[in-house]
Amino acid sequence: MEIIVPNFKRYSDGEIDRAFMQEIKNGFKLERETEKQRVAVAAKEAQELKGTTHPVLGKPVATIPAREFFRLTKKYGHETVHSKEFLKYYNKKFPELSPNKI
Repeated sequence: MEIIVPNFKRYSDGEIDRAFMQEIKNGFKLERETEKQRVAVAAKEAQELKGTTHPVLGKPVATIPAREFFRLTKKYGHETVHSKEFLKYYNKKFPELSPNKI
């Protein structure tokens, strides 16, 4: 019985480290680019919501991209992100993402 061993190219630790670091750098660059796109979509949504009122929920006061929202809730907690003080800060910091003021 013959054992077939594939002839894979072997990589050195230095090559693997360089490839890994390049992947991390490209990942951060891609994340920044997609974040800009997500913010643009949220800004467009905020523009459409200006002056509107939901019959049950009331006035929309902020649009936050989903990834940013989940990062904030993980870091500061659900109550903090939904607090009136935070929403006032968010309105001031990101006026393009705030369709109506509190």
